[in-house]
Order: sequence, then structure tokens, then C-alpha cells
Amino acid sequence: MAQPPFILLVEDDQQLRKIIARNLSVIGYSVLEADGYSKAVDQLAIKPDLVILDINLPDASGWDVARWIEAAMSPIPIIVTSGIRASQRDMKHFEPKAFLSKPFDIRQLLALVQEWAPVR
Repeated sequence: MAQPPFILLVEDDQQLRKIIARNLSVIGYSVLEADGYSKAVDQLAIKPDLVILDINLPDASGWDVARWIEAAMSPIPIIVTSGIRASQRDMKHFEPKAFLSKPFDIRQLLALVQEWAPVR
């Protein structure tokens, strides 16, 4: 039996993180959660198939996480979620596979996850 795709979910809002994680688990994903930069970087050793990344984190910017991923690892698709719009300056050296503005429809996020890390 094939291993389910592994998703790293980086979101500081605990309630939203739990809702997203539960929905991903129900449709067959393994989910590891992080509430900030330092936990996200620690969890990346597991080499996820996809990262869902909030931009506003308590200990650093989500852009810092994205830059760390790109510098330290082979390409991993990243879906960015944020309550703020990304500026051209923010995305100058990093272009996510998708950008969802909060609040977003969970079905839209799940469709993007399935597109970039399909459950086999």
C-alpha cells in the first residue's frame, strides 16, 4: 500500500490549523502541524510532499519559511494562505503554487492540495 502524501501545515491560528488538518486527514493525507517558523523548520526534516504556509507567523514571516525551504531542500510545492495580499516585493524571489486570501473556502484549499500532491 502506498504511503499517503505528507503535508506540512504552517498556521499560527490553532482553530484554523485544526480545521484544515482534520479535513486533509479525512481525505487521506498525513498532516504535520507547525504554529511558527521554528517548528516548521524542525518539521521539514521529514520532507513533506506539500507545504501549506501562512504568511503572518509569530516568530518570523512565512516568506522566511519559504526562502528557507527553497535554499535548503529540493523543490516542494507551497500553497500560501494569508489575510494580507502579497506584494510584488514579497514574491520577487518566491512564487507559490497558489495564494489563497483568508477567509477562503476549505474546498478551494483541498482542491489545490489534491492538484499539487494527489492521493494515490
